Amino acid sequence: MSQSTSLGEGPHSPLREVAEQIRHLWWIPFLTGLVSIGLGLGILATDWTVRALVIITGLVFVIRGIALAFSPAYAGRTSGEQVVAGIAGVIAGVVLIAWPGPSLLVLAFFVGAWLAVSGGFHIVTSLSRRRELPHWGFTFSVGVVELLLGIWAMRRPEATLALLITIIGLWAVVTGVIYCALAFEIRSTAHALARATDVTERDAAQLADRLDRLAQLHAEGMLSPEEYTQLKASLLAARTPGHVGQEPRSAASGGPSARQL
Repeated sequence: MSQSTSLGEGPHSPLREVAEQIRHLWWIPFLTGLVSIGLGLGILATDWTVRALVIITGLVFVIRGIALAFSPAYAGRTSGEQVVAGIAGVIAGVVLIAWPGPSLLVLAFFVGAWLAVSGGFHIVTSLSRRRELPHWGFTFSVGVVELLLGIWAMRRPEATLALLITIIGLWAVVTGVIYCALAFEIRSTAHALARATDVTERDAAQLADRLDRLAQLHAEGMLSPEEYTQLKASLLAARTPGHVGQEPRSAASGGPSARQL
């Protein structure tokens, strides 16, 4: 008789699934952060034409959109909002790259509007799911940076090429650093979840063994049905936080206790 599945343990437990998912995907925000920092520094250090800046900005949008869609920061915790937002980011980047000769004003408004929308998404999602997302502070920080830079870009009709280079470069560098920090936090969480899963699986194995021995004693007639029911309930209750440390007792007859099992 095995109770591991009913208790949420085992190789397919939600805890292990989340641990495995983020353990294999932590590199996505890390690589995204490195690429974003590199592109941001390149943007800040280069004299761009409007067309060249449009292309590199669109490329950053596409990369960030893909990374958001597969972000392990939302692993198993949302209904897929980040996938929709990531796809929207990819579409925005493709539209920007394919735009036939946008003016500086069009570029400023497009970049500002998208950063404001993306920042608003990160802020709202992070705050609304802060009890479910362990790293919501990092995604919230990304949203604040994007929202502020987006508003700054849209509120300056006299936008110059140098100003846009500064806004886009700062956005890429600052949020890239946050993404790298997020990646290491996710990696640490994955290791902690893996260790917790190992402990809970050992506990589940011990509980299953005790329940098997209890059932065997009952089958051999050494325990009455009432004793068997009470001891089994005591063993299962000991798994809950409110019963930790309590000594289960047998029924009236002095039969074996749960600890002796």
